[in-house]
Amino acid sequence: MITKEQAVQNVEQYIKKKNRTYVYIERERVQMKEKIEVPYGKYEDQKKDVYVVNYDIEGYYENVPNFVYVDAETGEVLFTLTEHGYAEDWEE
Repeated sequence: MITKEQAVQNVEQYIKKKNRTYVYIERERVQMKEKIEVPYGKYEDQKKDVYVVNYDIEGYYENVPNFVYVDAETGEVLFTLTEHGYAEDWEE
């Protein structure tokens, strides 16, 4: 099991690798969710414990939140949920 801090570090590396721009990462509001059914990606429909890390991107009027789901066991980034769907859909 990884720590919240490790989850945030993994998200920072992932964001950098994907060349995403962001305003800030909300380090204090990392959430742990147990046994959620993964709705997207390689582990779709499997139950996993996850950390949800929020980072904001610059919006026209206000910042827009994005949520990165991280496997709490392995530290692997599962997907990024945005207001328009999954970021990985249009990045690949």
